[in-house]
Amino acid sequence: MKYKKVVISLLLCILLSSSMVSFTMLSQQNPTSYEMYVNNQRVGVVKYAARGLTYYDTAMQQLSKRYPDDVNIRSEVHFKEISESSSIYSSESQIIEAMRNAIEVEINAYSININGQPICYVQTLEEAEHLAETIKAPYEAEVKSQDNTQLEEVTFSEILSFDPVMVAFDELVQEQEALTLLQQSSNTKVEHIASDHDTLWDLAMENDLTIDEIISLNPNINPEKIKPGQTIILSAEKKLLNVVTKEVITYEEEVPFEKKKQDDNTLLKGKTKTIQEGEKGTKEIQARIIRENGVEISREVIQQTMTKEPVDEILAVGTKEPPKPTPKPSRGSSSSSSSSSSGSTKDAPAPSNGSVTGQDIADYAMKFLGCRYVRGGNGPKSFDCSGLTSYVYRQFGYSLYRRSRDQALNGVAVSKSDLAPGDLVLFNNKGTKTIGHVGIYIGNGKMIHASTSKTGVIISDINSGSYPSRYNCARRIIR
Repeated sequence: MKYKKVVISLLLCILLSSSMVSFTMLSQQNPTSYEMYVNNQRVGVVKYAARGLTYYDTAMQQLSKRYPDDVNIRSEVHFKEISESSSIYSSESQIIEAMRNAIEVEINAYSININGQPICYVQTLEEAEHLAETIKAPYEAEVKSQDNTQLEEVTFSEILSFDPVMVAFDELVQEQEALTLLQQSSNTKVEHIASDHDTLWDLAMENDLTIDEIISLNPNINPEKIKPGQTIILSAEKKLLNVVTKEVITYEEEVPFEKKKQDDNTLLKGKTKTIQEGEKGTKEIQARIIRENGVEISREVIQQTMTKEPVDEILAVGTKEPPKPTPKPSRGSSSSSSSSSSGSTKDAPAPSNGSVTGQDIADYAMKFLGCRYVRGGNGPKSFDCSGLTSYVYRQFGYSLYRRSRDQALNGVAVSKSDLAPGDLVLFNNKGTKTIGHVGIYIGNGKMIHASTSKTGVIISDINSGSYPSRYNCARRIIR
């Protein structure tokens, strides 16, 4: 019994010794190392996790000195056991450099958005607002420097907004860089090289512009004569953020005098005499002007005040028939026959001096069908649209304003359903509410007008093509 106990004790000692030897050998065969991760990005391999944490603390101390106090540095660290046999340990400098790429540095900022799309990020709301005011400033100063002009509003064509956000620190931009980004071009300038037959009217119609818009884009151009080879700007450079100014301007404009004729039976036919000299009047106009990046895009007359009435020119027109020469009697004729002959002679009747009608205007305008269209043409061989209407009415003693949009102030308004021959019919430029064309109504839904340089003076249906959508108003001159 005692022997058995000794044997059992001996066996347990042998077994325990074997286990210790096996464990030691296994440990020596599979030593452990650690992969170090920051924000789930591998930054290196260390023998001990504690050493990795020391490297981490050193790196964080260095990194925190590079950024302002109000940043948020996200740097979540963890370790993963690996077999030491395949490990190449990372140095402290390698781990610190890798950590710089792995950490995320964020900061509270404001996004500057155009039409809902973020363009850049600045640190404060004050910076964002100051940038907006900086972009507006030169256009605001230009309006304020003009006499008799009151600035109503300065805005942007686009929707500009600022939103608080948390962004990566590296995405913040300085004020000057943000200004450059906001003022970059979104499309380039459009130019046209003039040919021999180009007119401003044709270019305006072909490009959905008004003549005034083309002139404003080309202030040095002569609208009466475009030179072949001349470069004409048809679209200004468009920016990412465009400044719109609204202003009210007060200015004076001349009012032309009317030329009136009156019959005078004391003057021979073909003779005239000025009874009263004409004198131009003046009117004060208040208009609201909208500009985009300093270029006028619309003008609305809001008030007109006559400051000096024009004086009509009155011209006496002779109606007296010249005396007819007395016929010489033939030789040998008797006095009685001579008397009889002279008694049968009668004066020709004087022409009718009845009042002018709208139909007279329409009929006379038809005489110029087929004449050339020339920008600024005043007749009688070539016309532009308002030149034709002015010329026709002038032949009957009526004086109209020269520009089509101003002719909307002549006469009295008449509805489209009550149009009669001789009425002026006025149309907007395409895509705008600004009058840019005029013709003379001739009945049956038709007008005669100086259309383009390609067509000249033609007859068109006011109820077809683009005319119904562009119709603005009608004016009756002869009442």
